[in-house]
Amino acid sequence: MPFLLLLILFFWLFPFLIIPFIIFFIIGFLFLIPYVVFFNSFLNVLTIPWQIFKIASNKQIRKNHSLEHATVNILEERYGKTLRIGGLAYSNGFSLSGPDLPSPYEVLDAAREGIYRMTKGETYLALHPRCGTSIATSTFLLSLGFIIALFFSNHLSLLNIIVVFTLANMLSKPLGLTVQKFFTTHSDVKDMTIINIYSEPTTYNFPFEIIINPNRTYFIETTSNKNRFFWLPF
Repeated sequence: MPFLLLLILFFWLFPFLIIPFIIFFIIGFLFLIPYVVFFNSFLNVLTIPWQIFKIASNKQIRKNHSLEHATVNILEERYGKTLRIGGLAYSNGFSLSGPDLPSPYEVLDAAREGIYRMTKGETYLALHPRCGTSIATSTFLLSLGFIIALFFSNHLSLLNIIVVFTLANMLSKPLGLTVQKFFTTHSDVKDMTIINIYSEPTTYNFPFEIIINPNRTYFIETTSNKNRFFWLPF
């Protein structure tokens, strides 16, 4: 903040230096772009596989991820359109949020139908094209492409960018679905049970809903029958 105030004061005293400063800033920014892209790409290439590995090593999260996708797929089947819904999977359930999220009763019914249909063989419900796994895969391919282009050509040209984007877009969807199927989801959910659904309040202690933020958020709690204990009297 003090630096910003000093900069404003400097330009107020010497306004004729504004244009040279802007030109210098733009040239410097363009000069640094390849280095920023390389660093960000290198970071993505290292972190994205590790994030996918952490999900792949937890079967319960993968099952809840499958059920999250199945719930959204069934809701979109019922409404006949793409819904603005996002989700996150955890070891004890999954959350859904978004402006198009219907009532908790519909979501709970869709989740139960998802378990039933996947146990009957409709395992394709466990995959969703807008999953974060697909987005992460696309980002990984772009990052890897930029690193390869910079390594072999020593500079980032418009042609390199076009080629990398084209190849990444061609490969991201099929590869993203493959990564979902084998690493971040697990469609065998016959041992899963839905416990309850919880809705986060949207009133924020006011007697009316906040119109500027219409998003709803639900958490669907699940458990595995293997983790449930039954006490039998002797």
